Amino acid sequence: MFRMPPQVDPAEEKKRVQADVRNNFLMFTVLCAAIRLAPFCIGKVMNQTA
Repeated sequence: MFRMPPQVDPAEEKKRVQADVRNNFLMFTVLCAAIRLAPFCIGKVMNQTA
């Protein structure tokens, strides 16, 4: 038997999409910062062990 998908409230969908975009932007920013800081941190560790 064919079932109809549940109806989604447009306002709720908009809130969910906005939250997903915000989370993705935050994760992208954190990842970029980690990539930019990694060489600095690795250099500090290498200098301490030498």
